Amino acid sequence: MLLHRLSPLAALALLGCASGPTTLPPAPAWAFASATPSAGNELRMHAQDKYIQVSLDGNNIYGASFSLSHSGIYIRGTGSGGSPIDVKLQTDHATGIVRSQPLTVDLSPETGGVTRVTGLFAGSTSDFRISPALFQGKLGSCSYEYTWTGMRYEGKVSCSGGVQDGSLELPVAMAAWTNLEVATVLAIVLGT
Repeated sequence: MLLHRLSPLAALALLGCASGPTTLPPAPAWAFASATPSAGNELRMHAQDKYIQVSLDGNNIYGASFSLSHSGIYIRGTGSGGSPIDVKLQTDHATGIVRSQPLTVDLSPETGGVTRVTGLFAGSTSDFRISPALFQGKLGSCSYEYTWTGMRYEGKVSCSGGVQDGSLELPVAMAAWTNLEVATVLAIVLGT
């Protein structure tokens, strides 16, 4: 064996390199949705011709078109072009203005741990379902048919045209938010 010919320091260095890849801790148990640990602090939606990413930093949400802050009772800030976003959250109902358009979000539980989210997002009626196993329905101008793969939501998405493969990743940090905060941020970021 070659190790007996190496200095102790060199042998330690080789053994240190032999360790396997670092594994991420599992996502927390979350009854509303599923989180992607590898997403870090990023909410990401990807389709062949569309990519949306926002970052979470404490109570702040920011991205190319957004600079928001949130608490259990509001989501406020600016959207594209500096347009105001001001949404009030109340238990299972949110109302406000996003990009000079009315926004409403309503949550209602369904069987099997699914939550139905309905409302008016950027002037468009929306109706989608979310659970740890699925993300499906119409959100703004897009329709989603995603299922949880153990890593992310994946499936088909159609945004004003043909059907494409797509994915959605929710950061672990969102598991600590209220269900209404998560649904409303999804409505603002993906639906407006």
